[in-house]
Amino acid sequence: MKRSIFLIVVLFFLGLMPQEKVQAQTEDTYEAMEGVSSVNTVFDFRISDPVIALSHLNLIHGMLEDPNMIINGEQPEIIIVLVGPSVNLVSTEKMKDNPAAKDKIAKKISDMTADGIRFEICMTAAHAFGVPADSVLPEIVQVKNGWISLVGYQQQGYSMIADF
Repeated sequence: MKRSIFLIVVLFFLGLMPQEKVQAQTEDTYEAMEGVSSVNTVFDFRISDPVIALSHLNLIHGMLEDPNMIINGEQPEIIIVLVGPSVNLVSTEKMKDNPAAKDKIAKKISDMTADGIRFEICMTAAHAFGVPADSVLPEIVQVKNGWISLVGYQQQGYSMIADF
């Protein structure tokens, strides 16, 4: 009983003490973006599932309009390099058995490139996965080795995001 009374008294006095105000980060601000002078990002994109890939492409596309990404009135520079199994998603030949997903992904990539997002495809991966060069969506630049592109963009100051 004495212990219970003691705990109640302690809790009462703790409640009377001034509380330090904790500033929560709101969902639309990012401490990490403070002091950033420009945004250049390259995605190492390897997702093979069409539904998940489309979800990620939508999220990436939305970054163009996010006020946190627009620095000094300039939209971010975004490049997506397709490597590994993701190369199948941009092949009209490989996606012919899933026309709904093929059309949604093709439309999303077309919209993204129209808004300034650039795409590259690793043709080494494309050959490994049996993707014919002539079946790759026309908006996508074909490069021999996507890893070399990723290295080059990083050396130019692009932040790389691994999207697996």
